[in-house]
Amino acid sequence: MNFKLLVFASIVLLAGACSSTQSITNLPDIDPVVLDTSTEVRNLDTLVVTADANEADAEEVLELPVYRATAERSADLLHTKLDLRFDWSTESVIGSASLVLTPYFYPLDTITLDAKGFDIQLVTLGADYEPSYGYNGNTLKIALDKTYHKGERIKIEIDYIAHPSEGENGSAAITSDKGLFFINADGSDPEKPQQIWTQGETEFNSRWFPTIDKPNERCTQEVLLTVDEKYQTLSNGVLESSETNGDGTRTDYWVMNQPHAPYLFMVAVGEFATVEESWNGKDILYMVEEAYRDDAKQIFAHTIEMLEFFSDFTGIDYPWEKYAQIVVRDYVSGAMENTTSVIYGEFVQKHARELIDNDNDYIVAHELFHHWFGDYVTCESWANLVLNEGFANYSEYLWKEYKYGKDRADQHRLTEIQGYLYQASSEIHPLVYFGYKDKEDMFDQHSYNKGGLVLHMLRYLLGDQAFKASLQTFLRDNAYQSVEVHDLRLAFEKTTGLDLNWFFDQWYLASGHPALQIDYTYNQTDVVIDVSQIQDVSMMPSIFILPTEVELQYEDGSAERISIQIDRRNQTFTIPVSKPVSVAVIDPDRVLLAVYIERRSDEEYIHLYSDSTALSIRLDAIEHLGNNNVEGAEAIIVQALTDPFWSVRSTAMEYFDPRTDEDKQLLARIAKEDTHSAVKVNAINRLSEVAGSEYADVISSGINHIDAYPVVAASIKALNKIDPEACRTKLGELETENQSDIVAAISTIYAESGDTSYLSYFEQHMSAIEGLPALDFYRQLETLLEETSDSTLVDWMHKCSKVATDDTISPYTKISAMRTIIVFLRQNRALSDQIQPLIDEVMATETDNEIKSIYRSFLGM
Repeated sequence: MNFKLLVFASIVLLAGACSSTQSITNLPDIDPVVLDTSTEVRNLDTLVVTADANEADAEEVLELPVYRATAERSADLLHTKLDLRFDWSTESVIGSASLVLTPYFYPLDTITLDAKGFDIQLVTLGADYEPSYGYNGNTLKIALDKTYHKGERIKIEIDYIAHPSEGENGSAAITSDKGLFFINADGSDPEKPQQIWTQGETEFNSRWFPTIDKPNERCTQEVLLTVDEKYQTLSNGVLESSETNGDGTRTDYWVMNQPHAPYLFMVAVGEFATVEESWNGKDILYMVEEAYRDDAKQIFAHTIEMLEFFSDFTGIDYPWEKYAQIVVRDYVSGAMENTTSVIYGEFVQKHARELIDNDNDYIVAHELFHHWFGDYVTCESWANLVLNEGFANYSEYLWKEYKYGKDRADQHRLTEIQGYLYQASSEIHPLVYFGYKDKEDMFDQHSYNKGGLVLHMLRYLLGDQAFKASLQTFLRDNAYQSVEVHDLRLAFEKTTGLDLNWFFDQWYLASGHPALQIDYTYNQTDVVIDVSQIQDVSMMPSIFILPTEVELQYEDGSAERISIQIDRRNQTFTIPVSKPVSVAVIDPDRVLLAVYIERRSDEEYIHLYSDSTALSIRLDAIEHLGNNNVEGAEAIIVQALTDPFWSVRSTAMEYFDPRTDEDKQLLARIAKEDTHSAVKVNAINRLSEVAGSEYADVISSGINHIDAYPVVAASIKALNKIDPEACRTKLGELETENQSDIVAAISTIYAESGDTSYLSYFEQHMSAIEGLPALDFYRQLETLLEETSDSTLVDWMHKCSKVATDDTISPYTKISAMRTIIVFLRQNRALSDQIQPLIDEVMATETDNEIKSIYRSFLGM
């Protein structure tokens, strides 16, 4: 289960409370921060601490907080060599591991290795000495033949059989701890390839080879993979040799000459279409399913350009021997930055048309940047995970800013803020968090979203040149090492000469974010700005130090910026002016991670759109003007329809009131000519609301084989609204189309018809539809099933339960199907004896605890 699936579940819950058949396009509003608006009284100098009268309570108060220490290093793992075969019938790994270690500092007479769920067959030390050992199913403790001292090498060889499929627990980000996965192992599913792939993070690779499975360990590696000749393999490093064995198998020999952490080890086995490029003499590989061979370079578009950009930005050339990206089935995470060999889930695997306005740039950039931050320099503990994930998340902003401009980068940043605030509304903790309950909990919107947002503030605080130079210092000083947050601070201080303790203490070691209530007063001789920090002091610091700027936008069209620092709970800034000011803005680039509560006049919002460059300010202005029927707003809304950035145009479209023929013609031009599909979709929808059949040709032109699929889907619905007969003619051309947006659109029209003969169309697509369109599709199915008999309804509930219990189907589809069953259970109590057992069966067979939790929420909705 990942964050996107949790959001999907919340949307499904909302859908259960409404009867509209419109597509859900916006997330629910969230309470971004718990605000404390009471008067704060703090008399710290008179604070008195007294003993609790209850001894048990006193002991609890005096208890040390949870501290997740960095793993102690008694042995240093230098090299790992693995010789692996696979038993598909038992989903087992038949392995031989050769490990070279040395004492880290203190002498050693025993070595302890992580090895989860193994059958240990033989352990040898040196040439042929068989030491005594103890094994508890999780760790292997080996008694050495003597006491070894630092610098002396210890070579241990272990023959074993690993059973990774026995693992089952995971986290919201990584849904299983098996470490190594057999996909369609028995070949029983003809629609799914047979594959083997690994997922080592956090400490799951020790399910398929013995190691010291901690992030502060690192070693070089060799991997020999013996597989059926029909399969390709992938592992870290470079392929040194590939030899056929004369028995239908082949052994591939992969060598990784640079040290990296054990959780970054990977192998993949399967039938893939491999597309190759080269960069600076290094192999660049794209491995996809055969049906996507022609789309491979577009799936991983700009990889080589990203290699160039990130090498330049960090000052460190991409440090590894190759770069491969592979797509696998049923992946348990989004993607994983295994050194030199990134694994992606199948959601990135799209044909060229699906990639229109829906590219994979963000995740390709994220996983590539990890090869500097996470692989080259690695967090020493999971409490410091932000040093991996915060940088990777910020790379998404950096790439979008470089490639597409600041507006697109800021649009991405807004989604990152929303994701962080979504979590912070119910849970906050420091970025560097030694008190976590489980290491898997660190993979959240703090480590990822907030981590990147904090780096953005640090970049603006120091300036681009200092920021880049500091990153280079950090990487060079800590190459092939594990680090904690103080190493990052020291690198920035070493480079800039600044004391940055205050910044790191506030943003990395404390919790939360400021909530700023701001009032602006404009006088003839000055501008007065009152700022209050109103964040809840019980959850986060009462005062944040916030260096920022005020931009004064003058009535003559000029602008001026003045540096200020917000560092009090309540603060007033009085800025002298010599000419009239139209509007003032604190943090005009919207760099700060803060919630803004600004009290402004309607006239200020008109100026904000016209005079501001920050995307979020322009969007806020449009939304305020549109929602409040402000006089004079109409001209601004029309102006925003031609804004340089698509999300502003799309937002303005929601508030555009096309009353005249000229307005409708403008909508028609946008529907046909805009460069972004989201704007086209909004224009098509608005046109269908205000125009008649005279615009049928314009809308019909969106039903084509060129535009993005959401444009086609919107055009189908719009055409049905203004010219149903023309729409039915067009549908004949699309009934064989399997793309989910289009299937969902057609299902809406068939459901509205009330004609149950169209149920055959729903049956044809009910297992294949994916993503958010699955929710629309199943809601339309519900509408049509309301017209059927009880016996037909029960028959369809069986069909839905078959979908919900099929582990080969997208979880979005399973969840939507289960929701439909529950809807009819609630509406048809007389049929409960026939429907309830189906729900019980789905609950009993579902193995994903997160999905089960979603089902329970449906049952209580």
